[in-house]
Amino acid sequence: MELKAQQLIVLLVSMFIFTLGFGIIVPVFGYLTKDMGASALDLGLLMATMSAMQFLCAPTWGKLSDKIGRKPVMLIGLFGFALSFILTGFSTQLWMLFAAQIIGGLLSAGIWPAVLAYVTDISSPEERGKLMGFMGAASGLGIIVGPAISSILASWGLTVPFFAAAGIALVTLVMSVFLLPESLQKGKHIHKGPKVALLDTLKTPLGAVFFIMLLVSFAGACLDGTAAYFIMDKFSLTEQASSMPVLNSTMTLTGPNVMGIIFTVMGIVSVVSQLAVGPLIQKYGEKNTMVFGLILVAAGMICMPFSIGLASLVLTVCVMGIGMNLVNPAVNTLVSKQAPPDRIGAMMGLLGSFNSVGRVLGPSVGGAAYMISMTLPYIGSAVVAAGCAGAMALMGKRLGAPGESESATQ
Repeated sequence: MELKAQQLIVLLVSMFIFTLGFGIIVPVFGYLTKDMGASALDLGLLMATMSAMQFLCAPTWGKLSDKIGRKPVMLIGLFGFALSFILTGFSTQLWMLFAAQIIGGLLSAGIWPAVLAYVTDISSPEERGKLMGFMGAASGLGIIVGPAISSILASWGLTVPFFAAAGIALVTLVMSVFLLPESLQKGKHIHKGPKVALLDTLKTPLGAVFFIMLLVSFAGACLDGTAAYFIMDKFSLTEQASSMPVLNSTMTLTGPNVMGIIFTVMGIVSVVSQLAVGPLIQKYGEKNTMVFGLILVAAGMICMPFSIGLASLVLTVCVMGIGMNLVNPAVNTLVSKQAPPDRIGAMMGLLGSFNSVGRVLGPSVGGAAYMISMTLPYIGSAVVAAGCAGAMALMGKRLGAPGESESATQ
């Protein structure tokens, strides 16, 4: 299927809105839940809830996209995303936030596998790494814009950013209806064959890659679930303005301001790094790109607790963000190359499921670890990332040379 500009634009916008929502949540969610009496562990469990539902539902949505098409699954996902944010904006109690996250996770779980399967449908193996990098760049742009929007709109109330995100998601849904053609060609529906399941996947050469995706997501989610509390406790910043060290001076900032600055700068750096993913994969292969990214994740995580001000905090988070934004497209490209043509959606859904497991465990485990020691979530995540880098480096040629692939069902 020939790649058209309108298809690429809508896919990029879909990935953008998905991470825009995350970018909007991060600066204010901790403060919103704390006003409802939540602890760091409660926040971690809340952030894990949507990921738990995505873990359960992503494989099903991926398989469904192989049967009925990518577009319907994407539309359902965008609608569910918007509905979840509307319900979050109207929530006044903690249980209502949990209900909104459950609904959002159930319905939005199809966005990720459907978009990646669509990219695979319309691209050749040679250009796929570049396109996966574009998807990552769109995700990074959402991280840039999200915190900025959140920090500005939060001045009118902590729930206002959620309604803004819902509105953008609905606009994206309408764009998808009119501009996005279906990519799944007739006659390429899934056929009966060996069931694609978690345990089956672990027996293939991709098993280690799926586990690494899980662990990288876990490390990132530890940061997401504890960053607001880290800033509050480390620098005594709340929703009220206070002094924050910046190099040799100070600035008057609120906690949400600092969160917005951190993730905006990280997003800018991530977008730039995503543009290099395609060339890196073509030159060094998916495996080596993943190893380098994992080393950066470990370096950023281990330096996080030793931040002494805004500049050092931004630097460490950016290093970690660059690493993650190298790992994710490399994993997506590797899986897309090794997935059977009629199982692409299912395998992407399965990959999304492993990703969701990490995001389920990360906030809850990170929140519990934070209650033991402020530094424990970050040191522990650094050890996990370094271990993954070592494991990938020791795998040798097991995953094949760059440009080569094995069937995911071997």
